[in-house]
Amino acid sequence: MANNTDYVKVLYDENYSDVALSSTILTIIGGIVGVLGNGSVIICYFFRIKDRGERYFIPVLAVVDLVACITGSIFYVMDNTFFFNYPYDLMCRLLIFLQLLVPAISASLLLIISVQRYLLVCKPHGPRMTLRWKRISIGVTCLFTLTYSAPVLAISGIKTSYETFQNYTVQIKVCKFSTAETSVQNTAYLGFLLMLSIIIILITMSLFVPVLKTIKLSFFGKFRSGRKASEHRNTPLNTDSVSATDIELGKYEGKNPEIQIKKKSSSISGIYRSSSLIDDLDNNKPVNTFTTKDSEKTRMEKATRKITIMLFVIIAAYVLSYIPSLITLIVIYADDDLNIGTGSISRESAFVFIYFARFVFLNHIVNPFIYSYFDEKFRTELRKLFTHTTL
Repeated sequence: MANNTDYVKVLYDENYSDVALSSTILTIIGGIVGVLGNGSVIICYFFRIKDRGERYFIPVLAVVDLVACITGSIFYVMDNTFFFNYPYDLMCRLLIFLQLLVPAISASLLLIISVQRYLLVCKPHGPRMTLRWKRISIGVTCLFTLTYSAPVLAISGIKTSYETFQNYTVQIKVCKFSTAETSVQNTAYLGFLLMLSIIIILITMSLFVPVLKTIKLSFFGKFRSGRKASEHRNTPLNTDSVSATDIELGKYEGKNPEIQIKKKSSSISGIYRSSSLIDDLDNNKPVNTFTTKDSEKTRMEKATRKITIMLFVIIAAYVLSYIPSLITLIVIYADDDLNIGTGSISRESAFVFIYFARFVFLNHIVNPFIYSYFDEKFRTELRKLFTHTTL
């Protein structure tokens, strides 16, 4: 047994110790960044930002990302450390189960967010996702994901095999998604997980495409309106032709210092009931015809657009990080001859497989950076949080 253990160590040191070490270092750094980042998001959104409004799903997603950073870090470090001699079967099963469950909940939450944004932006006069339905959707998502992830606890575990290395037979114990030989049940289950992942990605993207189109059209529409307004302001104006109706419609807001609106008390008094507005006209001051309601509506539209873009970037990061991992895992589990560490594939290929299979880990780390870039409220509260912490 001692010789066997020594040869397992030699196999590990000669072929994969440097790959495993680099992966461990990056995993620990990423895990620390992810825990600090998502922890800050949870503190700010749950306890410091009172009116979350359209940000309702962000702290929930941050909790999922925090759990993913912790469990993912433990799983990857354990896998790197015990590359060919994994010690605990129960830990292997639990960690693989969490590796499936937590990212699946994250993906499902992004699907719910896509539905919510689609209803809000593309169907503004249709049904909205109320607070009650948001809570129900989260509960249903967690229950459904837990149900289809549970079989992993039964099929995963430590898989023992015997390989020939330097004319010696060595015993290798690897933590695997499936310990059994290829069977109809396992193949069907893996096919189900694959199809479900693809369906979630496709639905999420298909819902966000019309959302982005709507926002883009609205943006360019406002741009054209602003350009026309600028042209009006720069056009010489015959003040005698300015009517009270024009003023009411906001065609001339008096922003050009060369434009002076003559006093037309008889017609203006029928439009503006406020004496302060009439005084402004008397003194040739700018006339602002936007009401508080209009200003609030514009502000809300800008906030909705900004949050929608932020959520789109989060979804794009999820898709870009998930696809390489999905493809890699499909290739590994579809080809039984691919056995990393026994010489069936090159060292370079093993390096690619290891890093690409764990690419999804980045998705749970980058989200706090996306929030801090797009959400001004979060940035403000984050600065206050770290300022008070350091004082």
